[in-house]
Amino acid sequence: MRVQESFRSSIKSLFHNKLRSFLTMLGIIIGIFSVIMLTSIGEGIKNQVTSQVESLGANLLYIFPGKVELVPRRGQSKLGVRNGGFVESKNTLTYNDVLALKGKTGISAVSCIFPGVDWLDDLKIFTSTTGVDEDDAIVTKFNLKYGRFINKNERVRKERAAVIGDQANKELFKGKNSIGKTFKLNGKDYKVIGILQYVKPENLGPQGDDMNVKIYLPVTEMLDRAKQKNISQIMVKAASAQSVGTAEKTVRDIMLKRHRDIEFTVIKQQDMLTAINNILGILTAGLGGIAAISLLVGGIGIMNIMLVSVTERTREIGVRKAIGANRRDILIQFLIEAVFLSIIGGLLGLAAGISGARLLPSVFPMIHTAVSFTAVLIALLFALLVGVFFGVYPARLASKLDPIEALRSE
Repeated sequence: MRVQESFRSSIKSLFHNKLRSFLTMLGIIIGIFSVIMLTSIGEGIKNQVTSQVESLGANLLYIFPGKVELVPRRGQSKLGVRNGGFVESKNTLTYNDVLALKGKTGISAVSCIFPGVDWLDDLKIFTSTTGVDEDDAIVTKFNLKYGRFINKNERVRKERAAVIGDQANKELFKGKNSIGKTFKLNGKDYKVIGILQYVKPENLGPQGDDMNVKIYLPVTEMLDRAKQKNISQIMVKAASAQSVGTAEKTVRDIMLKRHRDIEFTVIKQQDMLTAINNILGILTAGLGGIAAISLLVGGIGIMNIMLVSVTERTREIGVRKAIGANRRDILIQFLIEAVFLSIIGGLLGLAAGISGARLLPSVFPMIHTAVSFTAVLIALLFALLVGVFFGVYPARLASKLDPIEALRSE
């Protein structure tokens, strides 16, 4: 019965001072809102990147120059220098490595990336170009608006053929069908054979290049005029998801015959996805942790308001003790008030956070959000703990008041 009376007294006090109660909850509301918003942005980025990597299929292998370790080996310290990084090594990958892998057991396609910068005479600017071969359309899954992709004959003959992005086509040819037309790079004519479909900035592939402004050329043509002949990355597509192991063994065997094991690293798509998820998971947790600081500020606000409340309600405490309430009853009363403020503030902050997370993509389409159920539970639990932690001191202070001195208080 005494607990029920303490609860009724707490609720009565909260509704009697509505403005004060709302101002007390404001810190918690803002804290929960911040946690939900920031973690939802982090989860949205994680889901977007994951979907883009997975969209290329589960049967991809990547060959990078040097020694790369995305996941620590068994028994290796997670604080190891080589964990998640590179061991310095000269890039020895060449296009001949790509040719050596084509058509081998378990492999359906092999392509590469050879980045470059060329002078675009028509616009009088330097532009980013990428050397690829005919298999890149299979590996990267380009969508063409007009024309076709680079073929084997153009690669072998080192022809000046080009596949351009949608934005590049708009700047060069005002967005019209420019198949068969030419533009100048470094003073030489290049023929447009394909135009890529427009790709939304948030839907760009894991290569990280803006496909809309990119110009793709036969890799052999770019290598022929380049001083540096090494390629930056090789992509291998296994015949199926089940044959990834066979393809990986084939790749390692061939590459080891051509290089030392410290000169290259083979990474499976799943390994890369795991590493990305780990990194983005840490980022999301960090964002949530930063936002959680505002919850602590809200907790301090609750404590301060409750201390003021104890001072203002000294006579009320004296009356309750005079009619039989003990220290435990007073302690519970004020503790219930603090917890109730935290829970209500948490629920209001949660509603605001979820609403904000859902509305944000409509205001900023490039930002993707995804509300995490785990983040919601942790945020609400943290708000409850904040209420208990910061409500204990004012509650104890109230429970220790001498009833006679309290009744004398005005």
